[in-house]
Amino acid sequence: MSTTAESALVSEDWQLTDEGAKPSSLIVQLRRSAHVLPWFRFVYAEGDNSKVQIAFASHMVTITGHGLAVLLAALAGQRVLRVIQPTENEAKFGVRGPASAKFTGPSITDITVEKFQ
Repeated sequence: MSTTAESALVSEDWQLTDEGAKPSSLIVQLRRSAHVLPWFRFVYAEGDNSKVQIAFASHMVTITGHGLAVLLAALAGQRVLRVIQPTENEAKFGVRGPASAKFTGPSITDITVEKFQ
C-alpha cells in the first residue's frame, strides 16, 4: 500500500472501503443531519491540504481541515464511504474520541453541503 493510501486510512474523520472496492454512495455525516450522495452523480473533486470541494450533480460538498490531500486522492478512486464532521469541541481543540486524545493526523474541521438550485 502506498504512503498516501496509508495516510488516508489513519484519519478518524473519514472512512474508506477496502482496496479495489467501490461504495455505491458517499455518506456526509454532519452534526445534526446526514446526506447520502450516489457516486454515479459524482462530477469532480478539487482542492489541497486545507480545503476539498466535491461536486455532485445536485450538491457541492466543501470540506476544510488539515492534510486533506490524502482525502482528495481517495476521492479520485471513489473509495471514500463516509466523511464525518467533528463536534465543535473536537474541531476547535484538535481532539477526537471519547478519551479526548489530541489528534495530529489528517483531519476535518468543517463540512458544508449546498444544494444546487
